[in-house]
Amino acid sequence: MSTDLSFDELSVALSYAFFNAGDGAPVVTAAPVAKKEAPKPAATKKAAVDDDFDDMFGDDDEEEEPNEYGETAADAAATKARQERMAQALKLKKEADEKAGKVKKNKEKAVEKSLVVLEVKPWEADCDLHMVFNEIIKFELEGLVWGQAHELVPVAYGIKKLVMQCVIVDSLVLMDDVTDNIEGMEEWVQSVQVTAMTKV
Repeated sequence: MSTDLSFDELSVALSYAFFNAGDGAPVVTAAPVAKKEAPKPAATKKAAVDDDFDDMFGDDDEEEEPNEYGETAADAAATKARQERMAQALKLKKEADEKAGKVKKNKEKAVEKSLVVLEVKPWEADCDLHMVFNEIIKFELEGLVWGQAHELVPVAYGIKKLVMQCVIVDSLVLMDDVTDNIEGMEEWVQSVQVTAMTKV
């Protein structure tokens, strides 16, 4: 009976060593077969060029963040310097104007006044308008000055109207307050009308 066996180089060497061990012959062991290592990928020239390009232009540097006004440090410094120059120029101009006597002094605002002409009509022809005038000027108000003169002007059917004047400070007196007080004299006064108002 024959056996068909296939051996690689290592199996043959081991078998030879085994069969000769009994005769005192030295045992020969097969040297291990060295494994071939896969070649390592070398760095490409393109990567090296890219690294050199990045280093050349300093891409690793961090970008400067702007301040709350959107300015970089350089812009902020330039703005500050410009403002200082403007302030210095204004200071020099002010000093020059003071020396030349061109400084304008603040004037107090003039008080605005108005001259008012009033016409008061009575209910009856026999109404004592002189007495009515004296009652009207008893009304006092800050900024109100009554004119001391008055006039009786005929209207119709023997009825006359009382024409009188007053001066008011515009910022202190409302004419409604004055006319309301006169119309409140319902016993004698039928109506009151502002016929003219001019600035004085």
